[in-house]
Amino acid sequence: MDSAPEHWSTLVGPSNWFHLHHPPQWETEERQGTIALHPPETEALVAINTVWIGDDKEGKLPRLEDIVEQFPESRNVTISEDEQIGADETVKGDAILDPSRKWWAKLLAPGEWRSWTIWSFRRDRLLVVITLLHTSERDPELESIVRMILMSMELCEEPADPPEVFAQNALELARSKFPLLTVNLAGEFQIQIETSRLNLGNFYRAYIREPDQFEKILLPAFSTAVQVQGWGENETSPPLEIVRDRLMPMLYPEELWKEKFPNIVGTPWVGGLVILYVVDEANAYWYIRDELLGHWSLTQDELHQMAIENLRSYFEKEPMEMAVATSEEGDPRMMMPNQPDTYNSARLLCDSFRERMREAVQSDLVVGAPGRDFFIAISIKAPEMLPEIRQQVERDFDNTDHPLTKRLLLLTADGVSELVEEVD
Repeated sequence: MDSAPEHWSTLVGPSNWFHLHHPPQWETEERQGTIALHPPETEALVAINTVWIGDDKEGKLPRLEDIVEQFPESRNVTISEDEQIGADETVKGDAILDPSRKWWAKLLAPGEWRSWTIWSFRRDRLLVVITLLHTSERDPELESIVRMILMSMELCEEPADPPEVFAQNALELARSKFPLLTVNLAGEFQIQIETSRLNLGNFYRAYIREPDQFEKILLPAFSTAVQVQGWGENETSPPLEIVRDRLMPMLYPEELWKEKFPNIVGTPWVGGLVILYVVDEANAYWYIRDELLGHWSLTQDELHQMAIENLRSYFEKEPMEMAVATSEEGDPRMMMPNQPDTYNSARLLCDSFRERMREAVQSDLVVGAPGRDFFIAISIKAPEMLPEIRQQVERDFDNTDHPLTKRLLLLTADGVSELVEEVD
């Protein structure tokens, strides 16, 4: 597909099925599975619908003629070819979209006809239908812009299964690998293996980027959950001396913590985040429960200090390599970790690390932490970069495996706070 203008915004479809670009002034809205793009100062819109036919459903993907038949009234319907944008089908026409009109109402008033164009794109079991609905008569300029949008669209060649199919396949995988255990799907996109319950959301985010890695993504987590079944008190409530050096801090969305982990030790931070505490294992980690503090005769402040000190030691043994972008004068303007790491964003909790970043750019920093493994920091001396960074953080938050926050943070000599207004 053709490349879009660099300043255009990016829209990622459900399950990573497609990417497209659109003018930044156009607003996006998602309602009941339909994505709508709204051009400014007009009632026209572009609606994007996706249809998936799974093994458990009969029938084939609908054709555009089937969709047009659902309009209350239509006229001047024509089928055309549009090979330039790669559409499988293209249909144009006019329609009156008010379904409540009675026969006598049609006699009294002719109704408002609105022109439309529908394009369809097919991949395997996936159908993407894009409808341009004009305000009234056809607007050639608007149609040209929409065609540019469609020419920028990239469809996944091997579409990932939708969430409900992924969950069912995960269930079948777990049952086939562990036939002696009780495995069921639980509410809110979860799978339960005996007494262990796993949230499938993070695994699904990883899967839609690499659909061919389904088992590789899920089996390590399933194996850990099975291993936990055999843990006794020594593993679930170990003496402090055994785990002291493996206590680590972990950033987490505060709302999710309150909703799903109310019995896990947490310290509210900034930007809608909370600091949780984990014991780092070889291939996983587990959260510190409130009851363990009493078992260890430890205060929450003492736990926090231990975890922060271990975090410093961790990055002394595994140094974080930073990618740095500079201005034309050679001054550092933007920094980010070169490689993903479970504790990358948690390192923002270290005073010494934050101070070294501020010294590197000789200024305060605006930081985005969209996910657990990644953050991006820019100097407040580069305010022109802020809008783009804000958009990138929002995109990364929507697509990362372990999302944290869309909010931006401000790093100063006084510490960390939430950025509440743009830097002048």
